[in-house]
Amino acid sequence: MEASTIMNSGPVTVTKSPPILVQPESATPDGFYFLSSLDQAIPITMQAIYCYERSGDDVGDMLKKALAKVLVHYYPLAGKLATTPEDKLAVACTKGGATLVEAIATCGIDALGDVRVPDPDISRKLVYTDPSMTDLFEVPLLTAQVTKFQCGGFTLGIAMSHCVTDGAGAMAFINSWAQTARGVPITIVPFHDRSILKPRVPPQIKYPYEDFVVISDVSDMATLFERQPMTYQAFHFDSDKLAALKRMAMSEDGLTSCTSFTALAAHVWRARSQALNMKPHQLTKLRIMADFRSKFETTALPEGYFGNAVTTVGCLCTAGDLAEKPISFAVEQIKNAVESVTEDYVLSRIDYEDVYKPQLTSVGTLVISSWTRLAFGAANFGWGGPAQFGSGSLVEELGLFMPEGEGKKGIVVVLGLPTSAMNSSGRSSKVASTKILCRSSCLFHITTSTVGLITCTN
Repeated sequence: MEASTIMNSGPVTVTKSPPILVQPESATPDGFYFLSSLDQAIPITMQAIYCYERSGDDVGDMLKKALAKVLVHYYPLAGKLATTPEDKLAVACTKGGATLVEAIATCGIDALGDVRVPDPDISRKLVYTDPSMTDLFEVPLLTAQVTKFQCGGFTLGIAMSHCVTDGAGAMAFINSWAQTARGVPITIVPFHDRSILKPRVPPQIKYPYEDFVVISDVSDMATLFERQPMTYQAFHFDSDKLAALKRMAMSEDGLTSCTSFTALAAHVWRARSQALNMKPHQLTKLRIMADFRSKFETTALPEGYFGNAVTTVGCLCTAGDLAEKPISFAVEQIKNAVESVTEDYVLSRIDYEDVYKPQLTSVGTLVISSWTRLAFGAANFGWGGPAQFGSGSLVEELGLFMPEGEGKKGIVVVLGLPTSAMNSSGRSSKVASTKILCRSSCLFHITTSTVGLITCTN
């Protein structure tokens, strides 16, 4: 039997038991499970950490039994990635299973701090990954780690292949697992037929896709990311600050409508570009993850569609235009990009990706993914909903929009930058800030805890 693993660097010490394979408790389909072009385009692993303040002595065993039951419905997660005879990426639905690890921490759960802010050391202790598995076809499609804390709480650390599903699908799986653990029927039965998103023959490509434009690194940002560690922070925008951003955007150039999302996305795009000290002629790109489940009208995606029903839309301009023009310039770009997502746009994109298999690059790019509407609180395994939730890791170009908290209407932006860029104002890391000068010379100042209108600089 494999020995337990002790991870004791930093304030949190965790002892992990050897991983076990949890198989569906009854027979499931076998053979190849089709992955769409959108599924195949995201061969990365998503991580998530749920924190619970209470549990029972048998929490690990209960979650293991419930996992075996729910995998009957979500059977692709028990398979492995493989290539078909047509050289397409698919899931081989073999008699495999999901990987489960039980662990014990020597501290209370409060020692974790704010898990919304990724901490590689904490994630390594709470989310199981096998560093020896570097081949895409070896990595499990689902691993789960249940860690019990001295206070009686526990965490559930998840690693799931993005090839199998997107954030909404992953959330549906977690919530179904939680319902199964409580002994109640799952609310949404997953729908597995992805043929609706097959590429068309012949392909019908109708749109340009700016998110695939290759950008030259004229500002030498690659060196910055290579030489400096990443610093992650959470920036809090309550409803008043979001309203102030919207008012500023709509006071410029006749913009008549603006959502909190577009105003905040524009603000963060500008702030990050300036923090990275992009040269004025540096192209910079914003990619927005857009869920299109509600956009299909001709052939609607069924409720419970389990797969990637997201695409990205892109905005492209120079850093000089982004900084010097009013924020309404960026807002208008974002608004037009989001409104472009239709059924026809998505089907054309599927054809485009199937034909060209384009590669996405991170140079000069910010990707925004909004998790504000995901039902985190529904993940109740029997001891109440999670006290907090976070992503275990973020790729360098990703910014997450997360809900401010229960009953609140604000947004928390979770972002990583090289340390010097995060501290670009020259202040200490505790008050890291990025500054943007708007047309009226009012300074918007982002700190780790607040955003406020500061007096004019003139």
